[in-house]
Formats: sequence, structure tokens, C-alpha cells
Amino acid sequence: MFPFVTCVETPKTGKRKTWPKTITSGSVSVKVYEVNHATARTGKAYVLAWTTPAGRQTQKFADPDQAVNEGRLKADQMSAGRMEGASMTSGDRDELQAARRIAGTVPLLTALAEWQQAREITSGKFLVACEAWAARNGVSYETITTATVVTKFTAAKKKAGVDVKASYDKILPSLVTEFGERSLGSINSRELQAWLEKRYPHPVSRNTARKRIVSLWRWSRDQNYLPRDMKTEAEFTSTAQEDDGDIGVIGTQTFTELLHLFRKKHPGYLGALAVAGFCGLRRSEVHEQAWEDIDLTALHVRVTKAKRNTPAKRLVPISPAAANWFLLCGNRKGPMCTNLAIDRIRNIGRDAAFTLPDNCFRHSFISHRVAATGNVAETSLESGNSPRIIFQHYRSLFTKAQGEAWFSIPTEKQKSAGIVLDMQGKAAGS
Repeated sequence: MFPFVTCVETPKTGKRKTWPKTITSGSVSVKVYEVNHATARTGKAYVLAWTTPAGRQTQKFADPDQAVNEGRLKADQMSAGRMEGASMTSGDRDELQAARRIAGTVPLLTALAEWQQAREITSGKFLVACEAWAARNGVSYETITTATVVTKFTAAKKKAGVDVKASYDKILPSLVTEFGERSLGSINSRELQAWLEKRYPHPVSRNTARKRIVSLWRWSRDQNYLPRDMKTEAEFTSTAQEDDGDIGVIGTQTFTELLHLFRKKHPGYLGALAVAGFCGLRRSEVHEQAWEDIDLTALHVRVTKAKRNTPAKRLVPISPAAANWFLLCGNRKGPMCTNLAIDRIRNIGRDAAFTLPDNCFRHSFISHRVAATGNVAETSLESGNSPRIIFQHYRSLFTKAQGEAWFSIPTEKQKSAGIVLDMQGKAAGS
């Protein structure tokens, strides 16, 4: 194995001396000594000794053959000029080989440099950081496209009895249009924020959309489609600042002109306009309203499809004047309108040069009702809102006379006959 290495036993006159053994390689020699060692099994130990520029070095062995073999290696290394390698013990070499096996195809020094950097970045907690990275990057959860997860999510909500048509179906299809083929876990909060701001410029609408996607992301996390025990990217998006200032309302004159406009040119939308303005139903409630729930004898409207999670299941009184507007509608059976009626009414009105703020019919109903009755609690029940919201937004916008006038708007027939009914159904001034 080492052709230039020889082992020479040191002779002694008259008697053969076995130890120390001198091992040479070229001009280099090392020695192996046998010494007494009380704790060794044989009572002996074997010390390899060699000299380097740093001084005399020694290494102890229990087995003489191991000592001699190591001596041969040391002599060969020093003879070849590999002094640093010669200073390594067999244990050092075993560790080096094991380290190279662990590093695999990565050079050992590169692996050590990366390890040191990882420890510095994570303050020594690099294994915890690695586990978090693995969870975040799809190692520990099922990868699924946004389109697929939306389908699964809406199916689960329907099975749980949630009305997705009035909530998630208004938001999630546009999310699928934007991100459908991408995996849900690949979408970050910046992308979601940009989509929310572009798709929903109005703060209230944006916050509603954000609420829906946060629910979707949290459900996906619970289903192991996203990392467990981590805040989702949807939750990192920010809520929009909603304006606490004046709400958008219209006056009695504007509402009167709108009623006459739709009576003449767009009679199919008259019922939706009347129930929105005279009864204050929400947009979604108007679109779900059935004519069978409008009692023109008892003068009240039973809200057919109240908004979930609100005090919205209610009876709303209608004035006799308002009832006359309902009587002008054609076929009063089945659904009152299509699910885009309020949007269509607002667009037609704006095209006709009317200023119609968002949700102005409901806002105007509540404002005029509070002014006419002076009763916030009663108006709260009729509108399906909380008294706090009504106190905060709707009081002191109109006078009592203005409030009463809103609910006494005459039809064209009554107007031509000079009849204007008050809120109790009596001719005004009688």
C-alpha cells in the first residue's frame, strides 16, 4: 500500500528489541512506542510520535497494529509534503468523510458557509425556520387551484345552509376570473390588495369583498389547502376607511319625479322603486321580494328574504299613498322584479340627469321615517338596522313636515284630482 514506507525494528546488542518501531518514508521517519498503561486490557498502550513544524505530535492507540498503520500513513503524508493532513487523526479523517457524505453534491465548504449564515440569520433557530418555510411553500399541505377551492368552498357553504347567492356568489366569481388557474397558496397579500382596490373602489364594497375572501382563505387553511397555524395572505390585506360623514339621500321632490318617470316609461320597475323608497328594503331584499308578501289591505310588507345575521326579519308598514303606487303596478304575483332591478333603476335615473347616490332609496326612507315619526326604535325595527346606526347617520336630516311629505306622495290620478293623502290615508288638510 505504501511502497516507499519501511518499518525498521531498532536492534539491541545481544537481544532483540521489539519497541520502539521506526517507520520511514523517504527522508521522513516516525516512531511507535510501547508504554505501560494501567487501565488498558493488556496493561500496554502504543504511542505514535512524529515531528511537524508546529512541534512534536503524539497519538495513543490500544492496538499496536493500528498504531503502526497510522504511523505508515503519517510518514507517507509528511514525505509527500502534506503536513496538514499528517496532523489529522484517524477520527478526524472519519469525521471529514462523514461530513462529505452528508453534504452530498454540495461542496463541504459551501455547505458549512450556508449553515453558518443560516444560524446567524435565525439566531440559531434555523431548523424551526426551515420547518416554517416548508409549511409556507407547499411541503406540508395540498396544492389546489383557486378555481377548484372556490367550487369546494361554495359547495360546503351551501351544504351548511349558507345563502351563497346573496353573498359569496357576488364576490368569488371575479376572484376566479383574476386568479383561477393559480394555486391558492401562490397568491400573496399584495396581489389580493391590488385586486380589491381595482375591482371594488368603493370602501364599503371593498370591505365586504375582503370579508368574503378572508373567509375563503381561512376555510382553505382549515381544510389543509394552506399552511396550518399561520395567518393567511387574505388576512394581511388592509380594510378600507369607510366615510363616517353624511350619507347619500334624495328629497321628496326627486322621489316624486322618479316615481312618475318610471310609471310612464318603465312600469316594470315601478314596484321595485316603490318598495325601495317607501319601505326601505335593502338592494338584495328588493330583488328577493314577492308580491304575495305585500298586503295592500293591512298596509304592510313582510320582507320575503331578509339579510342574514341582521335584525332584518320584519314587517314594514306602508302608507295609503304608497299603497296606491303599488296598485299601479301590473301583474302583482310572484317575484316583484329581477335581481338587477335596483341597479337598472339607478342607471335609468342617472341617465335622466337625476343625482342618485348609492343606496339612496334605503337611506332616504330611514331618514324621512325618523323625521316623520320621531321614533328611532320603531324605525330601527322597520328598517332592520340597529338604533346605534340610525342615531349615528340618519337623525336630523329632514324636518317632520318633510318626512311626512315623503310618505304622502300622490299618484298622477290623485294629483290631477287634487287629492294628497297623509300618512293615515286622509286627504291632506281635511
